Amino acid sequence: MRSLIWVGVAAFCWAIWRCQNDVIFNKLKTNSIIQVIFRGAFWLCFCVWLQRDEQAKAFLSAISKKLKIIALDISNKGWKHLYSLL
Repeated sequence: MRSLIWVGVAAFCWAIWRCQNDVIFNKLKTNSIIQVIFRGAFWLCFCVWLQRDEQAKAFLSAISKKLKIIALDISNKGWKHLYSLL
C-alpha cells in the first residue's frame, strides 16, 4: 500500500509541475485546482498501466475515478462531504 501512495504522490507532483510550466512557459492565464486534480487523475490512470498487480491496478483506477467525480462536484456545486477517496 505504501508504494501505491507514493505512485499517487508522484502523479500529483508531476501534475502540479506541468500546470506550473503551462503558466510560466506557455503564458496561460491561471490554472485552477480543478485542472491540477484532473491532470493528476490522468497521470494516475497512466500509472495503472505500469502496475503488475491486479489489485494495485484496480485500486489506482478507483482512486482516479473518485478524484474526477470530486473535482467535477467541486466545480459544479461545491464539496459534498459524502465523497471519500478510500
